[in-house]
Amino acid sequence: MLKEERQSLILEKLTTDKKINFNDLSKFLKVSYDSIRRDIIELEDKGLLKKVHGGAVINSYLPLVSDSKKGTGGSEEIGILSKKALTLFENHQTIIMDGGTTNFFMAQQLPKMLEATVVTNSPALAMVLNDHPTLDVILLGGSYFKRYQITLGTEVYHQLEHINADYYFMGINGVDAEKGLSIRHYEESLIKQKMMRSAKKTVCCAIEEKLHVKEAYKVCDFAEIDYLITHLNPTDEALQAFQNKRVEII
Repeated sequence: MLKEERQSLILEKLTTDKKINFNDLSKFLKVSYDSIRRDIIELEDKGLLKKVHGGAVINSYLPLVSDSKKGTGGSEEIGILSKKALTLFENHQTIIMDGGTTNFFMAQQLPKMLEATVVTNSPALAMVLNDHPTLDVILLGGSYFKRYQITLGTEVYHQLEHINADYYFMGINGVDAEKGLSIRHYEESLIKQKMMRSAKKTVCCAIEEKLHVKEAYKVCDFAEIDYLITHLNPTDEALQAFQNKRVEII
């Protein structure tokens, strides 16, 4: 089966099912898991779907927002990761959180009594926090990049000049001990660098499939962040390459 035909079938199935799973697609199309993953990444880069952990959804956060109100958002892996990340949150902090599925689901778990300010360039994340009773939300305005549902451009960059945050929670596509943190869009990599400079500490929350992955555009060296948070035990063999890099692994 040609790649184009395979990807067309993936989109047809997504239209019908609203959410698709890598393993199910692998069996359905009789190709490897890695082939499906590459197809999903290519389709996401074309703006045709949104990649989430282990699968993909329609390229809109609205179904996810609806699901979150029913209490069904996120995977077990992201649930564990989120609980770890929440130990860093305290009252009266200013937190930068950019776009990305992990940040989106983590925002759903913020304690209802947390009094803090969240700065974001993700309208979808701001929507999730809309019903939070004690959080202030600053939505950075700029050119809206539909493919990843975030704002980018010089306006976002200039607004960050006025922010002195306690933490920046960075959404990322790849984390490698030697090649650093990377994503698939150049302009977004520049905004992330600015967000890092606008915060005292940078936190990377990464699901396991993003570890040891290198994407096209580097954001920073691994040692430039302060925390790496995964669902794994910090001493897990999968994290061995990230040890002794002056980064706290949680």
